[in-house]
Parts: sequence; C-alpha cells; structure tokens
Amino acid sequence: MGVKSLWDGFGRPLLKSLRTKDCTIMREKLRRFMIGRYGTDGLNQFLSIASLVLLLIAIVSRISLFTWLGVVLLGFCYYRTFSRNISKRTEENYKFYTLKDRVGNKFRGLKEQWVNRKVYHYYRCPQCRQKLRVPRGRGRIQISCPRCGTQFIKKS
Repeated sequence: MGVKSLWDGFGRPLLKSLRTKDCTIMREKLRRFMIGRYGTDGLNQFLSIASLVLLLIAIVSRISLFTWLGVVLLGFCYYRTFSRNISKRTEENYKFYTLKDRVGNKFRGLKEQWVNRKVYHYYRCPQCRQKLRVPRGRGRIQISCPRCGTQFIKKS
C-alpha cells in the first residue's frame, strides 16, 4: 500500500483541486435546479434584510414575536425565490416598487418643503386639499387654487 500524494500532476495541492471540482459540480447542480424558477428581486432583498433586522431585534430584546416574524419573512422570501409562478412573482415585485416609489416621493416632497421653508410658505386649499406654495414675506395675500378656483386669504 503506497502513500497517496498530496499533489496532483500539475503542481497544485490535491485537496484544493478536489474542492474546486466539487464547487463546480455543486454550482452546476444549483444552476440546473433554478431553471424555470423565479430567483431574487428587489422585494426578496427587502424581505431578507427585514427578516435579518427582526431577528437581530429578537436577539437583543428577547421577544419571541420578532423571532417568529423574522422566520416567517425569511420563509416567504425563500418561497418566492424557488417559485415557478414567475408571472405572479413579477406582479408582486411591481406592486412593491409602486409602493416604494409612493413612499419615496412623499419623503422627497417633505424634504423639498424643509429645504424651501425660508423662501416659500405651504398651504392647503380648504375645499379640495390641494397643496399650494406661496412666496414668504408678501403680507396678507389672496391665494387662488389652480385646481378648483377657490380663493382664500392667508398671511405669507
């Protein structure tokens, strides 16, 4: 019985070449498994990050509700990743991005108001609730709503 060499014929360690070969085989098996499945998208990234945050909160606070919520979100994330119903998952992702854009636009508008707070004054029309912007420092002015035509007097 001979002793096995730790080197392959090309000057590389035998164990490393076996690991590389095993990784290539596993990568190919995973690639074949994922054919026809949905994979990851923006909603999955959000779900996985939210589940990790919930699990970290659960570790710190020792409240089991956060653990269960984190596990459920992570499970839903894996369900979406391995799903074969691609059209349904695409629709869910579209709804997620629509909601994300609405929330982002709301915060962007508030940020714009904050930046312009010294130059403009913001009012809402008493009839249609349209947001109106008027310049500051003009005294008492009559404001006309462009949407419904209501006129009201405010101090700018």
